Amino acid sequence: MSRSRQPGGIIKPLTRKALFMATASLIALTTLPSQAGFDAGWEAYQKGDFAAALAEWKPLAENGDARAQFNIGVMYDQGKGLNRDHVAAVGWWRHAAEQGFASAQHNLASSLIAGDGIQQDYAAAIDWLKRAAAQGLARSSYTLGKMYHYGLGVEEDKAEAFGWIVSAAANGDYRAQYNAAKMYRDGDGTEMNYEESVRWYRAAAEAGYAKAQAGLGQRYAQGQGVEQDMVAALYWTTLAARQGLERAQTARDDMLTTMSAADITAAEARADTGVEITN
Repeated sequence: MSRSRQPGGIIKPLTRKALFMATASLIALTTLPSQAGFDAGWEAYQKGDFAAALAEWKPLAENGDARAQFNIGVMYDQGKGLNRDHVAAVGWWRHAAEQGFASAQHNLASSLIAGDGIQQDYAAAIDWLKRAAAQGLARSSYTLGKMYHYGLGVEEDKAEAFGWIVSAAANGDYRAQYNAAKMYRDGDGTEMNYEESVRWYRAAAEAGYAKAQAGLGQRYAQGQGVEQDMVAALYWTTLAARQGLERAQTARDDMLTTMSAADITAAEARADTGVEITN
């Protein structure tokens, strides 16, 4: 697993109903802050007026609004309207994380993994990731899976890793879907199951993930977990190749040397129109 951190971005405005559903654990701790002020900050941020966004969000953050605290952390992290300061970013994320804000918990964990703005601490990162994952944050479940897979902050446990990754996959994380597909393919942390592998490859491929498209193409080419179909194989491989995935480009070139002109035309026409191939 790469130690580079990929924190979540700015939190967008929510309706009152969505805000309650997303941060129900905060209601007992804080009153709902001014939605108008938060929305005004978001509008300013979208326009690139980071100073105005900060002016709206800073008072809210100082009064305990976890969304505003999180966003100010992102602004420090990305150097938008503020001098880039990872220590300050972590400080704001910690404020929001301690209130139970899942995205802040994830970003704080990511900082602890990378040692960015805070001393590296895998064990503490695991704790924050579990808090965020318990709230349904798929990217936290995915990261937990990778931590267990490589034994970072916990004892290496491929079965536990598989459980977290499949949980994230079920919640729509395309990276987790791709990794679940590979784990089913290889029998890594679970029993080998080509049909389940194809299911998860397809989920991530349909989301546009090039690595999954290439993997699905290979399953069609080899007839693993799905009936062999070289037109479908070339279709998915072409989609991945067009995104610049080198191994897909190589695989596509190999397919072109053995397939009929009619099958090549059919696959490329479908790739051009975006028509999905199912089997």
